[in-house]
Amino acid sequence: MTNWQQQAEQYLIQGDYSKAASLYEQAIEAEPDVIAYYWHLGLLFLLQGQETEAQTTWLLVMAEAESDQVETWTEELLQVLQTEAERRQKLADYAVAWAIRQHMREICPTDLTNLLEIIALSIKLETFRGDDLTELGVISLLQTQPTVECNQQLLKEVLGQILEAEPLHPTSLEFTEACLAYLPNPEVWFWPLLSACMKIGHTLKQPTIAAGFLERYRSLDLHNPQNIEILRHLATFYQNARNYDQGIETAKLCYSLSESLPDKISGINLVLRGIMNAGGYWPEVTGACQTLESLLVSLIKEQPANLSDVETLRLLTPFFSLAHVQDQPSHFRPILNQMAEVFQRNIRDYTKERAEWYGSPQASRLKACSPPFRN
Repeated sequence: MTNWQQQAEQYLIQGDYSKAASLYEQAIEAEPDVIAYYWHLGLLFLLQGQETEAQTTWLLVMAEAESDQVETWTEELLQVLQTEAERRQKLADYAVAWAIRQHMREICPTDLTNLLEIIALSIKLETFRGDDLTELGVISLLQTQPTVECNQQLLKEVLGQILEAEPLHPTSLEFTEACLAYLPNPEVWFWPLLSACMKIGHTLKQPTIAAGFLERYRSLDLHNPQNIEILRHLATFYQNARNYDQGIETAKLCYSLSESLPDKISGINLVLRGIMNAGGYWPEVTGACQTLESLLVSLIKEQPANLSDVETLRLLTPFFSLAHVQDQPSHFRPILNQMAEVFQRNIRDYTKERAEWYGSPQASRLKACSPPFRN
């Protein structure tokens, strides 16, 4: 890099674009055949808000290119713009980075990585709309065969951002489906996707939309070890959407595929939840209650001490269905007490460190020093 180029770079960093542009104009007068000068000059016009001048500078040069030069020159121009866009992103100057990347899009509308960067910047600028996915052509590009080159990590990050920013927009579901089929290992995306579905289905109270995301994931037929988990949440979303027939059918499938006692208890509880809310299933309610009680008794006999936190927490709710259907406290109280022991033993196991701290002298002293609660 020559002295004048270093000076132009310094002017660029300082934001003195007119002085930097003047240096490049002088260089072009001296060496009009050095194509790279035109790319930088156009960028400096762009940074001054002179978009027409920037595009004219680039297009006049491109018009002189031989057929075998067009691709190379285009790549050189895109690299100049890419470098400045990345610098702006590091400086959190997202608006300028977005504007530069929009011009990159005009030059190469099928650069998937650049389109994803535009979406990510739009989300940061809080200007993103679900329709942008269609207008930018991102979904159709992801559906192209053979697949186009793309930054896989960026794709996963943008998918997560879209599910956070516009979870209810119809194109978000289309984009998710396209991404899941595109990513090399969609299995690893299950838990982040489930987290988004939980927000959609429960916090935003849109269980039908949440079910749609899980349906798309399940349709990939991945032989995923989380298949039971997918069915469990699908059944819940269907039932919450009052789609009882599908909710009951899915719950029964979940139960039939369950192998461990905790999973079977959770599955039959989902069946009970569905048939009790739907109404008209009283004979099945009685049979399901008997199955649930039998499974709970089996779990008590087994006395598991290594349940996961999720399995343990799921033991909190199934018993209430029995007490609701059959008013027999003397019969159910011993079972409930023993289930509480299983629950407490397991929850203490995976919260051992915290539980020991609460029982320590240090915690006792802290409690003694704390002011009394006043209503």
